[in-house]
Amino acid sequence: YNKYCKKLENYISKANVILLGTHISPDGDGLGSCISFYYYLNSLKKDCKIITESVLPDSFSSFEDINHVSKYKPSLNDWIEKVDLCIIFDIGDFNRLGEFKDRVYGHCNVVCIDHHPSRATENPYSFEFIDINAPATGYMIWKYFEYINSINPININIAKWLYISLISDTGSFKYQSTTADTHNMAANLLESGLKTYPIHRALYEEQPLSKIRLLSLAVQKMQLSSSGKVAWLVITPEMIIQASGSFQDVEGITEYLRTIKNVEISFMIMQLSDGTFRVNFRSSGVYIINDVAQSLGGGGHKFAAGARIDSMSLAEIKNHILNLMFKKIPGETHVN
Repeated sequence: YNKYCKKLENYISKANVILLGTHISPDGDGLGSCISFYYYLNSLKKDCKIITESVLPDSFSSFEDINHVSKYKPSLNDWIEKVDLCIIFDIGDFNRLGEFKDRVYGHCNVVCIDHHPSRATENPYSFEFIDINAPATGYMIWKYFEYINSINPININIAKWLYISLISDTGSFKYQSTTADTHNMAANLLESGLKTYPIHRALYEEQPLSKIRLLSLAVQKMQLSSSGKVAWLVITPEMIIQASGSFQDVEGITEYLRTIKNVEISFMIMQLSDGTFRVNFRSSGVYIINDVAQSLGGGGHKFAAGARIDSMSLAEIKNHILNLMFKKIPGETHVN
């Protein structure tokens, strides 16, 4: 890590105006990475903003300092023009920054910090800091803070958002990416005085009723393969309306299907209001599924991946996925 951390430190030391960003539809790892680094850059007296293209998930609304994140609007363009360094976290694909990416790429130094494999042979990055074995992008930031001797003790606000990053991408320490050093990181964060239960409660124990309604509808629509190793469902705009919910309510449904006994792979196809589709994949760890996502123009981790699709019908997407799934799992046949 040291050579990457040293290079990152050099980029930061030479910059005055720094933009932090993550992927559209940001999750706990992307937001946790951005906000923890925001606190660090503030301590260096850097002019810094976090800008995202998307509305933030409701589950983060109870954290007061989530207001450090700005949703992109044209009035920010004057400030963006002054940016001399952009640091992007957990992006996966540089195009997922959002529509304002064209105001950033090619106009300043761009650093990518990520635990997703780099998808493009050509990208706008000045420097890539990639570790596909890291349990979360927030873990890589913690290693950087360790490099600059800023973890003993670590600032409690930084600790909070790094903890959010860590539990988000390790499934609260239950995924295969969890290592001994993952727990060392958690221990260090708790030494700051951080109280973890309020974080878990806000993220996982205050679900809106609409999400439960949608989950009920989703389970009724679920389908299983012949041996029960593949589970899938389709979420339509009509189901969202019926649940009196929003598209944010689908988060976690794919993972819920994967927890069914004997299920090895789950996937969800969600039809968006503009007629395009979003697909999420989850695997228990026996079968790799990011290759299926890549075949649809997406990507991700070996056991958690996704794609957005605008050039195929629902039936074509489902058949394409199932054909690839059943090649992975001998003896599987489609069951309607």
